[in-house]
Amino acid sequence: DSSSSTRGRSKFLESSHTRSSKLEVTFPVSHHPFLQMLATYLFLALLCSQCSQRWAAKIGHGATSAKGQSELPATGKGFTATPGNGWCVNSNGTEGTARKFFNLGCHGALNMCEADAMCVGFACQSTEGLAVLYTTTDCDNNCGQLAWVVNPSLMTKASHEATQDHWSSGVCYVQTAMTSLSAATAQGATSVSVANSSVFSVGDGVRLYAELKTVTEVHAGTLVLATPLQGSYSAGVKVIKTASDRSVQITLKDHASGCPPNSAGVNVGAGCSCNAGYSGVIVSTPVYPYYQGSCSAVQCPVNSRGVDVGSGCSCNAGYSGTVSAMTSTPFYTSSCSTVACPANSIGSSVPAGCVCNSGFSGTVSASTSTPFYVTSCSGVSCPINSHGADVPSGCSCNAGYSGTVTAITSTGFYSGSCSAVSCPANADGSTVPGGCSCNGGYAGSVTGITNSGFYSGSCSAVSCPANSAGASVPAGCSCNTGYSGSVSTTTLSPFYTGSCTHNTCTCSNGNPATGTSC
Repeated sequence: DSSSSTRGRSKFLESSHTRSSKLEVTFPVSHHPFLQMLATYLFLALLCSQCSQRWAAKIGHGATSAKGQSELPATGKGFTATPGNGWCVNSNGTEGTARKFFNLGCHGALNMCEADAMCVGFACQSTEGLAVLYTTTDCDNNCGQLAWVVNPSLMTKASHEATQDHWSSGVCYVQTAMTSLSAATAQGATSVSVANSSVFSVGDGVRLYAELKTVTEVHAGTLVLATPLQGSYSAGVKVIKTASDRSVQITLKDHASGCPPNSAGVNVGAGCSCNAGYSGVIVSTPVYPYYQGSCSAVQCPVNSRGVDVGSGCSCNAGYSGTVSAMTSTPFYTSSCSTVACPANSIGSSVPAGCVCNSGFSGTVSASTSTPFYVTSCSGVSCPINSHGADVPSGCSCNAGYSGTVTAITSTGFYSGSCSAVSCPANADGSTVPGGCSCNGGYAGSVTGITNSGFYSGSCSAVSCPANSAGASVPAGCSCNTGYSGSVSTTTLSPFYTGSCTHNTCTCSNGNPATGTSC
């Protein structure tokens, strides 16, 4: 509130070290488990307010160790100055939140805020040493207002009142080393999913509401915690970086005998070596996590597939062999080699591609199981009017047909055809396979064969019968002198009908006569 801000920022802050630490809780904490936790934390913090104030005064004067260094080295919580001058305010320009006042100056305020897990920011001005810390620890103003403690991003700028001109050079610093839960977390969980894990390192302290934990492992999007969570938290809750918990670090060191993930050995001090299939070097160090380096999984080698060598790799489809992890460079042995094209196909190898031989139809596909390919190449049957086992074995035209059948690799898988041969001269019929019969007046037969010509036999003209004259029956026959009759062609043996017979007549003297005598 405005009045407490005015009192708290009096020019000399006479009451900053004498005001009693009164916790003013202005909302019912019993309805929210996390606020109950905060209230408990505040109560315990008030019990040691006097010692903490004496300690704060000490570090405010820049107390140093025997080595002349600050007793509170930066923890990496990260503070960023906001726009404007004065103390910290929200987007509405108001401040009413849990805070306390000191005459520490900026350096003392920074050290004190870094060491305070509940501190999320501070404002200071260096000329008179004025400082305000936004925390619930030893809180003396608006102690029940916890919104900033839970979500520091609500502190957006700096401002001051006209009556507080000595704050015109003040700067507001807000903690920025934080992220938010990307998924809800249940009570008892030992890891949390976060939107940005790169903010944190192993050994860092983190705070969710009032619950403090130490990070023991950092993975992409995940923080592993030293101890289980006591509460459950919904997605979006802020995960705020705090000072490291030194007692937890000591405990971790006492149990840091084992080698880090993906390595083997007695302990880090005695030496750790990467597991088979992992590359890297592990070197012991005197500070947490007491080693440097890591063991990274080696990618599966060429012509193989899998997550990595450590998880197991298998040869790609069309390759035969195995991949085994080992501890020396290159951390694996591989015998994955290409499989030759199968029978009835051609190509350099199965992975490069195989096609069925001429006269065969089908495909060849790479496979990961023995024999590392699947083939359907099969011989194409001989086409119509031809015979043979199949096109690759050879096809011959049937009797009475002429042509050739040749195997090819393109669709159809053969070229050429067998065409019926026409009936020869003096024969009746369309084709030899369809059947040919000699014309009337011709004798003989026509039979289909597979040799050149594709038929055997012929139709020969029948000679004129006795007592007739002519080139042949088809050409025409006429009866000789003294004979009468006719000769006609027919397709039945003897391939003509009719005949020429002697003429019979009676002479003038009354005697019978035949032939030329008539």
